[in-house]
Amino acid sequence: MKFTKLTGAGNDFIAVDNRDGSLGPFLTQPRIAGLCRRALSVGADGMLELRESRTSDYRMVYYNSDGGRASMCGNGGRCIARFAVMRGAAGPVQTFESDAGTHRAEVRPGGTVRLWFTAPVALSGSLSLAAPGPGGVAATLEASLEDTGVPHLVVFRDDLYDGLFESSAATLRRAPETGPAGANVDFACVETPGSMRIRTWERGVEGETLACGTGAVAAVFAGLRCGRVSLPCTVHPPGGSPLEVGMDDAGWWLEGEARPVYEGETLEPLS
Repeated sequence: MKFTKLTGAGNDFIAVDNRDGSLGPFLTQPRIAGLCRRALSVGADGMLELRESRTSDYRMVYYNSDGGRASMCGNGGRCIARFAVMRGAAGPVQTFESDAGTHRAEVRPGGTVRLWFTAPVALSGSLSLAAPGPGGVAATLEASLEDTGVPHLVVFRDDLYDGLFESSAATLRRAPETGPAGANVDFACVETPGSMRIRTWERGVEGETLACGTGAVAAVFAGLRCGRVSLPCTVHPPGGSPLEVGMDDAGWWLEGEARPVYEGETLEPLS
């Protein structure tokens, strides 16, 4: 199976062109999980499947690294926009479908991609949640639940490296308040109204990732709602490549690096 590896601000993805439908029988959850497994295969945070669409330039189907399908991925959406241009499926200005809705994207000179989101939704007001702190000491955290295509539990902290993220994120990801499927967890530190740092624990990956596009938008959206930030806002994830979040007449957008790394072909048969 031929594929392209791309990275978006630290999130890495395996992208495949399945517009002819020929890969359908092979894109099963166990096979996708196997391909995304680091050290034993290609390794990635997730897989991007490019499909035909009747209403847009193409359709994106996104799979987490456990092989499960997710409705949206912000950095994945930006990477598949770049991939679609490489494959001749769309021009630099394009629209595509995801399970979360229809999106507009622009592949810009210099290797950045701007992606417009479906409108973020506040799923809660302030939540007071119990979680294990460093050393097993119980902690109570104030959070809010936002939907930016997938749900995110956003916690604002002054220090992202005091041990609380490591001790509590996996528990918060499955907090009853997040619903049966749980949520991604974002710890955000506002440095100025136009800048924040963020760490994200992603469900489906079940660990911290170097970046998260939907998480960046969720954190800025939550910060705007409580008066902590202004737009546009630069979000600094651990991967080191900044993401810009803003809003214009077309809606909320996310912009940053989306870079092809290499092309390859799996050697072992998939069937």
